[in-house]
Amino acid sequence: MNDRVDLVDKITPWRKSWKVHVKVVKLWYHKNPAFDSSQNLLHMVLMDKKLHKIQATIRDQLISKFSLSLNEGIVYLMTNFTVVPNTGLNRVTKHRFRLLFQYNTSVVSVVSPRIPHSGLCFASLDEIDQMTKDHNFLIDFVGIITGVRKERDVASYGKLVKAVVLEVFADGKRVQCNVFGNACDLLEYDKLQKYGRSPLVVLESFKIKAIKGGVILQNVIDVSRLFINPDIPEAVEFLSRFSVASYGFSSLVTNDLGYLVSKVDGDYFNSKEISNIQDLHSDNGDSHYFVIGTIKEVMDEPDWWYYTCVCGQAVVEHEDLYLCDACGSCVENVMVKYGIRVKIQDASCTVLFLLLDNAATKLFGRTCSEAFLSIEDEFPVDPSVLAVCRSYSPQMFDHVVGEEKGFKVEIDSTVDPDYSSCFKIVNAFSHNQEPVAVDDYINAMLHGPIFPPIYDSYLQYATGEDYKTQVVCDNAIQSETIEEGSA
Repeated sequence: MNDRVDLVDKITPWRKSWKVHVKVVKLWYHKNPAFDSSQNLLHMVLMDKKLHKIQATIRDQLISKFSLSLNEGIVYLMTNFTVVPNTGLNRVTKHRFRLLFQYNTSVVSVVSPRIPHSGLCFASLDEIDQMTKDHNFLIDFVGIITGVRKERDVASYGKLVKAVVLEVFADGKRVQCNVFGNACDLLEYDKLQKYGRSPLVVLESFKIKAIKGGVILQNVIDVSRLFINPDIPEAVEFLSRFSVASYGFSSLVTNDLGYLVSKVDGDYFNSKEISNIQDLHSDNGDSHYFVIGTIKEVMDEPDWWYYTCVCGQAVVEHEDLYLCDACGSCVENVMVKYGIRVKIQDASCTVLFLLLDNAATKLFGRTCSEAFLSIEDEFPVDPSVLAVCRSYSPQMFDHVVGEEKGFKVEIDSTVDPDYSSCFKIVNAFSHNQEPVAVDDYINAMLHGPIFPPIYDSYLQYATGEDYKTQVVCDNAIQSETIEEGSA
């Protein structure tokens, strides 16, 4: 008996007998309206323990034989299939070949080996920006939704389909994403606005499309999927990057143009709005100020960090479970975020502030997860020594004491009761940082090309008033570019 199991990347048509252990990471049905709409196909993406992937297809007459025994997330031992070239304009894997199931194909679920990886492999905006023509291989992408624009229904293959334009942020840039069909149901305004922070979105199997001056992303109906704030390790990893964690994202709000927009706190600093710390006490409304002060003390407290859901909501621990009120579910993959209190002094007075996660990330130069892990390296393991010298927080907190910084301070009348005596620092800047020219910024917003397909950080930060008329991705929807299914 031959117990040898083959790796997916070794599969070719030049050998007839193949045996693979693979996980079904994606499964979808498709009817191609451009050809015979009565013929149904069942497609899958299969992945082995080395994370190599290959597409498999089951034709209409065999679907009933296999469909009940195939499920996403399950590992199978598969044998006896035909290997054919992987062609077409919308390929979901980069493998040179794909599999066709036959009547004698064997599919048996197995417990071992475990393949825990989701199969998602995210492209970066730098990689996407290098494309100069439509890309035949579909890609995965992850980012923060910073704008949503609903469009009128558009015609596709004799029927009307919904259309929504997304503006998605990642690593200091944004990209336009066109979404068509039933996937738009996940992008209803009320669903996206329930979160305290702009939602994270995972785009699976999206098409890179070239337009004049750049590229956009677009879904392929029946193939592409999107997920809002998915409870997966890859979402936590993305949000824990310094290039993401150092930005502050507001919740999505409706502006005067009817678009959903998010205020992104990056490097915008307005020297004209600098106030004395003492003046903050006279404001009891919802507003923000810029102050310059010296850090006198970082409070050494046990609750300098807390757990959150991917959506940004603090989670409640209950019997080894983490509950998220915003998502209404238990959370498996939690994040750690800063919630530090600091004393800051200027010429007028000294005040206790709450340093929020993105501001703390910029101030310390490390994300909360990095700071959390560093404690194990900083303190001795000997219990007798721990009792004498251990503090609650990492030593790097002391490194910023005595530094003079610029801070953006938010006064929120609905602030968390636990921090009712503190003002919230939502951003931190070097005191000698060159401020953004506000007049130039507004001029660019009003008269310049609002949305190059991927643009850098300069056109990204605005004052509160600018968001009222901010345009979300002014590239028009082209109905003739809508695509359905894979080859």
